[in-house]
Amino acid sequence: TIKCSNKLRSISCRAIKKAKGGTKLCCLFNNNKVQNYTLTPDLEHQPTTTVELPGHRSDIRAVRFTSDSSRVLSVSDGMAKLWSCKTQHCIATVECGNGMCAVMAPGDQYAVVGTKKGEVQLLDLVSGVLVSSVTAHSGCVWDIAMRHDSRGFATGSADKFVKFWEFVLVEGRAGEKSRIGVKHVKSLQMTEDVLSVCYSKNNKLLAVSLLDCTVKVFFTDTLKFFLTLYGHKLPVTSMDISSDSTLIVTGSADKNIKIWGLDFGDCHKSIFAHDEAVMKVAFVPKTHQFFSVGKDRKLKQWDADNFEHIQTLEGHQKEVWCVDISGTGDFVATSSHDKSIRLWERTDEPLVLEDERETARELQYEQSLVESQETTIPGENT
Repeated sequence: TIKCSNKLRSISCRAIKKAKGGTKLCCLFNNNKVQNYTLTPDLEHQPTTTVELPGHRSDIRAVRFTSDSSRVLSVSDGMAKLWSCKTQHCIATVECGNGMCAVMAPGDQYAVVGTKKGEVQLLDLVSGVLVSSVTAHSGCVWDIAMRHDSRGFATGSADKFVKFWEFVLVEGRAGEKSRIGVKHVKSLQMTEDVLSVCYSKNNKLLAVSLLDCTVKVFFTDTLKFFLTLYGHKLPVTSMDISSDSTLIVTGSADKNIKIWGLDFGDCHKSIFAHDEAVMKVAFVPKTHQFFSVGKDRKLKQWDADNFEHIQTLEGHQKEVWCVDISGTGDFVATSSHDKSIRLWERTDEPLVLEDERETARELQYEQSLVESQETTIPGENT
């Protein structure tokens, strides 16, 4: 009998061709850890090797590019990791809480993580330590939005509050260097749980999505109400504002994506985008194209001006939680329930929309044939 550290997902055995004989056992656990055991009659069954790093042990709920697009941050339950886009190697690992969202602080040395317990944590990615942890909310922090002047950020939580924070310089003790910290500035109370927050690129507007399926837009300087976006049948899980601050795109659990104008709050187009709930949307910088991910395991690219579906990218084995786009628009990072991060690179290969649509139609037709096909039992009258 072997007592394992976690629940088993799969197992593989191999006989040892030596004088003592025995069996080698390789175990894969549900936390993505791999252990090897050597089973012999005269030895205790202890793991001989363990593979734990560099990957995550649980769902990756947030990914963020650094300002120079050379590295990507990923956050899961208990750890945050920094990866090199060039080598795909893990550069740093920092212990943290159960992270649900994250942003990079100015200078890319620090990261701000919002946790399921309502904490806002500041991580030093260079030294690999948790610098500070503030109990910011009484509920889960669902989203963090960085101000585009990089002086502060806003957090949205299940406790029905949007809180505003600023970066401050904290003087170090004797012999220690100064570091940045966070300071709570003001709060905005809402009527429902806050699921997502987003600043416009000109820092004039703040959009807040609520559990009542609406999106409310406020002026950032006075926090006065501006307009309401309503039309989704289920709560809006994610939203993003274009670089010119004229369009806002919202993704919902009702599987739809809506494109709105920010001048009057008019809905330009409603698109049935995914087969399951839409989890994240993000604009490509300096364009009106955007990406969306959902629980149907797909990454899709869209054109918000012509309301066209450009392409679908598949690869994840389970629900996709998050997507982020590099500042140059050359890379797209996605994270999933399958505990993996996928990095997509833009190529110079021309993309013909008609060919993409024809491929999609063929796949849809083949799938409909499989679903409609009935098994004929021999001897049964037809």
